Amino acid sequence: MGFLKRRDDHRIPSVMTADSSDLARIGWTAYGGDSPHPTGTIAVPAGELDGYVIAALEATGYPEVGSQPWTVLEERFLEELMVAAEAADSWAVVGAFCVAANFVAPSEAPNPRYLEIIDRTLVILRDDGVAYPAVPPFALRRWDQVHGTDGLFPAGWPSALENLAVPGPGEEPPVQDLADGESRRLAQRELGGGPNTIYAERSPDGRIVAVIDGIDSADNQRKRWDWLGLSVDNYPAFLRELGDRLVTPTQWAHDDLQPYFPCRARSREQMRRSPAPE
Repeated sequence: MGFLKRRDDHRIPSVMTADSSDLARIGWTAYGGDSPHPTGTIAVPAGELDGYVIAALEATGYPEVGSQPWTVLEERFLEELMVAAEAADSWAVVGAFCVAANFVAPSEAPNPRYLEIIDRTLVILRDDGVAYPAVPPFALRRWDQVHGTDGLFPAGWPSALENLAVPGPGEEPPVQDLADGESRRLAQRELGGGPNTIYAERSPDGRIVAVIDGIDSADNQRKRWDWLGLSVDNYPAFLRELGDRLVTPTQWAHDDLQPYFPCRARSREQMRRSPAPE
């Protein structure tokens, strides 16, 4: 089903101040790019989405939410939004979704045009490789209503994680064992306050323990501390346990650790189901 066209009545002033190029820019800013986990509307310039709503309210005298004048305004707003979106590419539809979600009040019986915007946007995002955790919860609920679920996950929406086979017992690749007192950097993630680094260290009793060098959230100071419970008697077993705890590869990981991550984060390109919108 395509978007309905706006009635041809030039006596009615427009309530929509966003044009198709605005919508395409908003859609791309919120959900475009290379990451399967885009930041959503928080990436849109502050106040822009509110500005379109305020302009519509000013044009109609600030009707009360739920009143008949509000219902009329909602119809006009969504109708003009849909016309603007269809004048451009798919990212304009995504932009229309961002604008509409900032305007439409929660309701037990959502406007059919609003639901159409949500439905079309969700298909675009799914096909372009956006991971479902990046989609707003209210929109995922709509996907579930239309498409159902597959266990705990949205049906027909691929996971951003792919299971990998780790080396079985006795099949571990050769590695150089840790020397007495050695501290070997194995994994690192870049956080807001700087890197958090995980080391494998040989303790005096011969066991191998995990030590974290990072920012302590309690006082925002850099410290080193043991990762509680991660202490094993040999290096290959340590690698297996550390990979299992981290689940997916960190931003940097030692070659020794790479085979032991049980999941791989898929790229947006790997998740795409169709060519990206132009």
